[in-house]
Amino acid sequence: MGYRAVVSAALAVVLLAACGGSGSSQPSAPRSWPLSRVLRLSGMRRTPDGLTYQLAAHPRCVVRVLLRSTAEVQTYDAAGDVVVTNPDKSSGVVVDPGQPPSCKRLLTQAFARVR
Repeated sequence: MGYRAVVSAALAVVLLAACGGSGSSQPSAPRSWPLSRVLRLSGMRRTPDGLTYQLAAHPRCVVRVLLRSTAEVQTYDAAGDVVVTNPDKSSGVVVDPGQPPSCKRLLTQAFARVR
């Protein structure tokens, strides 16, 4: 009867480990970024008016909302806004509906570098 208990315990450990899965779309832990680091890594800069941000290499791609934490990304995403994020979803931008379609692609590429 002792081996059955060991096998059952081992099976339970394997099942619990499998349930933890790393394929989740949610970030593993809350994270926040300093503004200067997000700007540097993404290639964005503040516009002269100080109210918006743009891709330095593509000045037509302007955003009003820069997201610097997991909580901010989740809040705007849950509200149904179009959000472009970095791979772990801890920073990003809200893409305004009036932006050219190419800007969403360019912003996605820019935030892929924010790691």
